[in-house]
Amino acid sequence: MNLNSEKKLKVRALWDTGATNTMVSKKVADTLGLKKTGEISVRSFTGEKIVNLYYLRLLLAGGFTKDLQVLELSEIKEADVLIGMDVIGYGDFIFTLKKEYNIDRAKIYFRSPSKGVKIRF
Repeated sequence: MNLNSEKKLKVRALWDTGATNTMVSKKVADTLGLKKTGEISVRSFTGEKIVNLYYLRLLLAGGFTKDLQVLELSEIKEADVLIGMDVIGYGDFIFTLKKEYNIDRAKIYFRSPSKGVKIRF
């Protein structure tokens, strides 16, 4: 396992507060050359199955970096990575939308440690 690899991949990710673990698609695992470190049985609304485990270094916008074990999940349809509570629990994600109010131009950043919520009106 080499967490210091220089391989980087920009991906589309979903935040899932209902997921315990972060998951990557097989495509991401193959592209990054991740080495399988084991298997685990997982249960979801679709039933129980055995999935591959990998280690990787996750880098998020805002500077957050975390080495973690991730699961391979082939059913991620809208994204290549699903961010679970094993990452979300470390901080806050910040959604910014400038004056143009165009949702396509919104940006999401992750801040760790959590600094609480400031609401402006």
